[in-house]
Amino acid sequence: MTEPMFSAVAPVFTVDGELIRPLARDCARLEVTEGVDGLKRMQAEFIAVGGHATGPPGAMYHLDGATVDFGRSVRVTIGPEGNQRHVFEGQVSALEAVFGDGDPPTVVVLAEDALMRLRMTRRMRTYVDATDADIAAELAGEHGLSADVQADGPRYDVVQQWNQSDLAFLRDRARLIRAELWATGRTLHFRSRTDRTGTALTLTQGVDLLSARLTADLAEQRSSVVVTGYDATSGKTIEERAGADVADAEITAGRAGPRLVAKALGDAVSYRVREAALTADEATAWARAEMLRRARRFVTVHGTTRGSPEMVVGSRLTLRHVGAPFDGSGYYVTKVCHLFDPPQGFRTRFEAERPSLNEVSR
Repeated sequence: MTEPMFSAVAPVFTVDGELIRPLARDCARLEVTEGVDGLKRMQAEFIAVGGHATGPPGAMYHLDGATVDFGRSVRVTIGPEGNQRHVFEGQVSALEAVFGDGDPPTVVVLAEDALMRLRMTRRMRTYVDATDADIAAELAGEHGLSADVQADGPRYDVVQQWNQSDLAFLRDRARLIRAELWATGRTLHFRSRTDRTGTALTLTQGVDLLSARLTADLAEQRSSVVVTGYDATSGKTIEERAGADVADAEITAGRAGPRLVAKALGDAVSYRVREAALTADEATAWARAEMLRRARRFVTVHGTTRGSPEMVVGSRLTLRHVGAPFDGSGYYVTKVCHLFDPPQGFRTRFEAERPSLNEVSR
């Protein structure tokens, strides 16, 4: 039996714990996006006329607060029968009415997950004798969230938040040590990539992988990363270096970007000047994190599947029939966008990365 090239199964919407069937009936488009920097977003468009709601100047569906309203909790489930997954849980933050030329009026509902509260809180603050994980746990508690923190990193004497939202501040802290930030329900997660669990999927080009663009690029690869600073206690300058061996620890075979760039283009060193380390431990952690950030993005893929509700940021992918240098496992999903509309059905766009390229015999 020939399998369909897309799934036309409509999403299911639950509002404040109640199944709202008219939202599935009227859904003209759904988009749920998530990345490694946190804050999952939903944008759903609903036909606002039909039946007894004839539209302007008459009544319109979904604008009277009966189905959705500001602050209400929304959960979205999608997927074919037997493989439905929750792809979004958050609160409504915006409503739009759209009137197109010759098109039926629509209502657009926008929602964000629990990190929305962190985005809306801006402050100046000082943290003393804390790790980045400690800071994440403290901020989670202040916003009424549970904390799941497991991130390697140094302990700082002083960390200052300068006129930033709590979300922007935590994103900066995560970037320094290559931690990842996300929310599930009422829990804030702040974890190193190696401590983040995700689903495992195998995607085959021409079957469930509808399209893909794979790139191996030396532009951001460096043979080493150097972080400098000044230790006021000892009165000495700080200079810590992370080399290709940091990236080697994450691969088992193939050609890694840091070693390949040195071989192909010569020694390439990146000096980090945006932040000044105050201790050697800080400089070492930041140098390693920056080397990993670059090395992990040596091979990237932008793809579309025919609907993968189980795919999340943190999923591990194995790609088949995508060319000998790119085939195989080791891909880490960094961005997911679940899409639905009646003409094309359910599909998933994603971005993923891998630190190595397969060896190919000549």
